Amino acid sequence: MPRKKKSNNTFNKFFDKIFVINLFDKTKRWKTVEKQFKNRKIDIDRFIAVDGRCKNQGKKACLEKLKSFEISYNICIDPKAKNRFGDRMKITEILPASSLTLGTLLLLRAQVKNGWKTMLLCEDDIELTRDIDKKLKQGIKELGNKKWDLLYLGCGGFCGDNGLSWKKDEEHPYPSTFQTIYKGNKDYDFYVSHPNDLRDMCEDNRYCEHFSEHITKLNGGHHGGTWCYAWSLEGAKKMLKVFEKNKNTVSVHIDQFNNEQVKNGTLSAYAFNPVIVHHEKMTQIRDSDIPWEW
Repeated sequence: MPRKKKSNNTFNKFFDKIFVINLFDKTKRWKTVEKQFKNRKIDIDRFIAVDGRCKNQGKKACLEKLKSFEISYNICIDPKAKNRFGDRMKITEILPASSLTLGTLLLLRAQVKNGWKTMLLCEDDIELTRDIDKKLKQGIKELGNKKWDLLYLGCGGFCGDNGLSWKKDEEHPYPSTFQTIYKGNKDYDFYVSHPNDLRDMCEDNRYCEHFSEHITKLNGGHHGGTWCYAWSLEGAKKMLKVFEKNKNTVSVHIDQFNNEQVKNGTLSAYAFNPVIVHHEKMTQIRDSDIPWEW
């Protein structure tokens, strides 16, 4: 069978594989995100997400599912896991959160096995910006030969300040998402160029360091999100070693794993500044299978 011709765009030239993680029954989401990539002539693969949902099945069924995951995927899930605030999580929260981490672990194993030099992972509720191929090309040029383990096309938290302003003006007309969530807190009283921008003001090089005009070096592990980011082959190898050292435990969200490894210097991470892929509007009432804490 003849090999499929590789698309002539920066995405498919730079990334050996591009996966969109999508639950089997979320076909509407898949069609919506697939259309965005198709319109830009970017080839992607659908990765059917590990289904950790068990909300209405009872505690016993949830624990049985947890045990099945452990046996099937050679992993460990802590049924007493805590969230990033140190609060004990319900089993109905642990499984969905750990399932995305598990899916990422499986893809990292595949990357190393197949020798993919770069792999882009995206969630299914994203928004690609205009001229995204041009923006990616520019960022890659600025990175040059710089070695990286993680490269965020979309990022939240401390990821750079391009497109953010303390004053509302023509270029920054939208209140930050955090203004809605943390009403009355002046630390979040800033404005953004895009309504779905989930970044925070980063004025400390300990957390996000200016690398180039459109690229930020991430420090301190105060960034967040896994809706569209890439792994280098070396980064994948490093992360698999971290998982192995931790007995392949996957009880927390993958962005918490990533952040910790950036914070302790195991992984080097960079992000587009401003981001070139946005997440859907973050509200407390949204169609998500992952428990979010604000």
